[in-house]
Amino acid sequence: MPDQHLLLRIRSGRSDKALATLYHHFPMVRKMIRTNGGNAADAEDIFQEALILLVRNVRQRDFTLTAKLSTYLYGICRLLWKEELRRRNRPIPHELAHDPAGPEAPALHEEKEQQARLAEKALDELGERCRELLLLFYHGGLKLKDIATRMGYSAENTAKNQKYKCLEAAKVRLKQLQQIHQTL
Repeated sequence: MPDQHLLLRIRSGRSDKALATLYHHFPMVRKMIRTNGGNAADAEDIFQEALILLVRNVRQRDFTLTAKLSTYLYGICRLLWKEELRRRNRPIPHELAHDPAGPEAPALHEEKEQQARLAEKALDELGERCRELLLLFYHGGLKLKDIATRMGYSAENTAKNQKYKCLEAAKVRLKQLQQIHQTL
């Protein structure tokens, strides 16, 4: 079941199937907790608490999912386990204590991937000439003078103006795609 369907089910109070789907991620959480000083019962408790928090968060009006739901759930579990270790006055394992990107790293990575996919889609939706011009300039490293010659423009300034128009069109389309993605 796609994440957006899961979110809709949770928001509408019909979370039974959504939670059953999310339970497929329990083994990953159990492994993380057992690797970091816990046992199977700890993993079950943390996972249950994380599901409760996830449902509560999803039902808030201002909630926006910026990563996969499984990544979000894993992040909650990770933070809860870290808090539990502190509460028990137990040392925080290196894996949990020294995450250089912080606990949001999986979500940030997913967000960057999503932004790259949206940018690629925006570029793909440009006309063939715009896409070619931008790829030659940014990816191919060609100078505008060479692009003008290669693409049959009358002058370097024409290529420069066309590059600006194409880049602006790509930015507008990217912004539209980002807005569509945020509303989903």
